[in-house]
Amino acid sequence: MYKDYVILATALLVIALIFAGIRVRKYNWPYLYFIGGIVMASFLFTDPTLVGQQFINVLYPLFIPVLYIIGPGIYGSIQPVEARRNPWHIIHYLPMIIGYVMIFLHWFLAEEHYRQCVFNGREFSFQTNHMFWPFSDKFILMGYPYYTAGYYILCIRKLNEQQSPLNMYLLPIGLLVSSPIIFDLVHDYVYGYGFFIQDPNIQRYLLLPAVLIIFWDVIIIKPPKPKETAPEEVSAQSQRMEYPMLSSVRKRSLVQYIDSLCTASRDELALHLQTKNTYIKNSPFNKSEWEDFFSETHTSWNFLKKFIRIKRAMALMEEGFLEEGSIEELAQEVGYATRASLYLAFRQIMGIALPDYKDQHMIK
Repeated sequence: MYKDYVILATALLVIALIFAGIRVRKYNWPYLYFIGGIVMASFLFTDPTLVGQQFINVLYPLFIPVLYIIGPGIYGSIQPVEARRNPWHIIHYLPMIIGYVMIFLHWFLAEEHYRQCVFNGREFSFQTNHMFWPFSDKFILMGYPYYTAGYYILCIRKLNEQQSPLNMYLLPIGLLVSSPIIFDLVHDYVYGYGFFIQDPNIQRYLLLPAVLIIFWDVIIIKPPKPKETAPEEVSAQSQRMEYPMLSSVRKRSLVQYIDSLCTASRDELALHLQTKNTYIKNSPFNKSEWEDFFSETHTSWNFLKKFIRIKRAMALMEEGFLEEGSIEELAQEVGYATRASLYLAFRQIMGIALPDYKDQHMIK
């Protein structure tokens, strides 16, 4: 039963990583760093009585610094785009970077000692081993729970400053509460016995809530997009973009409906903009009302469809979508199969090439 539990917990974390890669990759890379680090930690600290030296032989020493990306990853995932653009933001990742520099210098300057340290580490002799000279492996491994716990506290503080929804607090609070158990698990891994709980099986059982919280956060909550705005808070430039001949439209609720679609999600756009008949069927207005609208504005269904998609694309760019996503992903997000289709529609609607628009408005 214990072995099945370990396999289940590890599998849930791997599934969470896959889902995170699918759902948030294009706009929240720090969240992937966090989940990836958690998965690496789950493999590294898997009970040696079950897998022997199998995982440590693969993960030591090159994946040890990855432990120090978990804290910065979860903290970076809730930061706005401006904070990530700040060159000083890299300071959060310095422990991991320095760890890899130490490994390289150790190998480059003292290869024989490096190979001996690799052998000692893979034999679980961490207390006297100095792969990350001048620090012992014991110091590096035992420092990881303290380091990540500090970032969980920073996350809670940041969420409070941003007045975030309550469900966003569950992940950092849950992991912070689990930190003493993580510390005990690492203590058992390094010293051979737990500091609080002697039985390593119980330690791992007690970590199940933390695993479930991470899985729930990826599947249900999902971190928000950088600078995410409410539907009525469309960014300034896209908000100024108006449909032609609006002053001639008698039914103003039609205009409001179009504006609401300009803030719709990818799935909603795909549903509404399939065909003209589908669009009319899903709208609260009948066919004759839409025909009147097209007549009053001297536009067509094809123009309306492009207008909605391009206005949504502009809003996404101003929200920071291209900070970590590509033009191809932006095109797919608003319903175009290729970037060429997006470029063509953008020029037709805006009268300017998309790259030129990005340069003029300093969109990266």
